[in-house]
Amino acid sequence: MANLGNRTSITTGDQVVAVPGTAEQLPSVTVPEGYAALVTGKHLNTQRVYIGGSAAEAEAHTVSLGADDVFSEYVTNLNAIWIDVDVAGEGIDYEVAQ
Repeated sequence: MANLGNRTSITTGDQVVAVPGTAEQLPSVTVPEGYAALVTGKHLNTQRVYIGGSAAEAEAHTVSLGADDVFSEYVTNLNAIWIDVDVAGEGIDYEVAQ
């Protein structure tokens, strides 16, 4: 197994959805080879956040996070992930090693 080593920094941010039922794409943030993007349901969310690889998948409500739940995925860019919510203004926090 290759030794990936430590990264020198991280990119963090958040995304909230304005209109439930209308999925939003996460921003463009490159994820280094061999590393995962971390997505966490916001601490103050009162309902579920839904995740997908497209708007349609997120809006189908198949994979969901509650408040403080963590999802990690090996993608090349954070914008491969879409989110939808039950409650307007709720969403996720993200972290990507750089």
